[in-house]
Amino acid sequence: MEPRGEVFLLGLILTSMVLMVSVGISVWARRMTRNLGDYYVAGRSIGAVNNGLAMVSLALSLTTFLGLTALIIKGFYIAVAVYACFTAAFIGLMVLAAPFLRRHKSFTTMAFISERYGSERLRYVSVVIMLIVSVIYLAGNLKGIGIVFYYLLGVPEIVGIVVGGLVVTFYVTFGGMFGVTYNQTFQSIVLIFCLMFPVAVVLRALGVSGWFFPPVGYGDMVPAMNEVTPHYFWPMLVHPVTYVAMFLGGFFGIIGLPHFVMRYFTVRDAKEARWSTVICVFLVGLINTTVFATGFAAVYFMRTKGIEIPEDQYDYVVFILVDALAGEGWLALAVAGSVAAGLSTVAGLLMIMGAGLIHDLWGSLKPDLDDRKKLKLSYGAMIVIGVFAILFSLHPPKFILEAIMWAFGIAAGGLGVPIVMGIWWKRTNKYGVAAGMIAGTVLAFGSWILIGYFGMDPVDVPIPWLAKYLYGPLGWLKVFAVTVPISFILTVVVSWLTPPPGEALQRQVDEMHGWPDTSPQRYNGKALPITVIVLSVFTMWFLTTLYDKFPK
Repeated sequence: MEPRGEVFLLGLILTSMVLMVSVGISVWARRMTRNLGDYYVAGRSIGAVNNGLAMVSLALSLTTFLGLTALIIKGFYIAVAVYACFTAAFIGLMVLAAPFLRRHKSFTTMAFISERYGSERLRYVSVVIMLIVSVIYLAGNLKGIGIVFYYLLGVPEIVGIVVGGLVVTFYVTFGGMFGVTYNQTFQSIVLIFCLMFPVAVVLRALGVSGWFFPPVGYGDMVPAMNEVTPHYFWPMLVHPVTYVAMFLGGFFGIIGLPHFVMRYFTVRDAKEARWSTVICVFLVGLINTTVFATGFAAVYFMRTKGIEIPEDQYDYVVFILVDALAGEGWLALAVAGSVAAGLSTVAGLLMIMGAGLIHDLWGSLKPDLDDRKKLKLSYGAMIVIGVFAILFSLHPPKFILEAIMWAFGIAAGGLGVPIVMGIWWKRTNKYGVAAGMIAGTVLAFGSWILIGYFGMDPVDVPIPWLAKYLYGPLGWLKVFAVTVPISFILTVVVSWLTPPPGEALQRQVDEMHGWPDTSPQRYNGKALPITVIVLSVFTMWFLTTLYDKFPK
């Protein structure tokens, strides 16, 4: 897609307003930051509504606003699977992790892993994994901001990446977690308003009966879609393990995403943590069904108008539709909403990266460092991290959603598994967690380097026993059908074969579950670990079946 050819003044004005309000919120929030706890977890004072809205902006970001729409155009069936996996992931987060993490009273995922398993070395390992996941996630969202600036001003995406990155680096550094939280709440409201209203106008222009509420319009479009593109609803012919891998990456990935988990350390108590997730799930569902309507509208528009959009430009489709069918006023809203979506996620990622480097890594290496000096170091670290993230993102991924899914998959085996096992099985120890984390991360991250970064065909990956099964559409996703199960198996088996954790470490499990007493038998049975191993082995075996039944 070519840029508009001239500066889009109205869009530029609204986008500038979003940027200025974001900076203003951080300046206002600065006065509430008095110590390290305020800077990293907002004094653990955030309520459910505020936190739920902040989580919405993390969960959606530009992945949904642009990336998921592109996937819906490519294939409805696989998009439904992605959406279902992400929805299940939120439920899993609420049931398996959210309230228990809040009771643990850590600052970060890395602190939780270190304290739960009594190992400083695991803290260092988890910081490295956090940085890997966060940088990949950052690249996808900064690319989205670059897309917006390209469309607005006709300048290269790199300019948008640099400008957006610098703005968010400033307000994160200045406002800390209070600034990030209130910014994310503001940006979620902007995102919801600036997506639903322009899409409603687009649906009206296409003659959709339920245009006034895009989720209803999405349902009303199904018969029309069947007429113009009857093949659109056909299932994508991929090995069923692709969907299993997608589920594993999404379900355990969201639990392992450090910037997402950090939101639970900011709320007042475990009850607020649960309700935060309920609010988030409801609003994410509302937005995602609106995004489905957008994807439907794009396919319908192309088929009925005889217009073809190149596949590598599908990330732009929201702007194309609104510009063609709704007009410049609504386009300006869509542009402002997309910028808000990108800023919110980048802010959360920069926050967790700064916390990991200063609080978890440097604070562990220098235990005598007082909180005041840590706070000063945090400001400098945020600036350095922001600049590094911008430099890394100058070579952005081809598709936003693909980068995000890689981040989920790496986080699943590297951080999600030790969090879940640490909450639900007392016998899990530092040796098992180290084995599972390292193996799962090395396999997943190594695959991303070859496939996601260098663009190697998945079937050419130099791991013969795995590569032959990575064929077909989205073949690279099957990597997670190996990395997550291996992480689980090694965690369980090595923990079983090595000495159990001490009584004080096991007591943390009872405390996270809210028990007033400690029982050695509670959360220490054999049913859970055996079930985990059986399901993990079955998943990897399933990958090797049906090899000749699906297209290569």
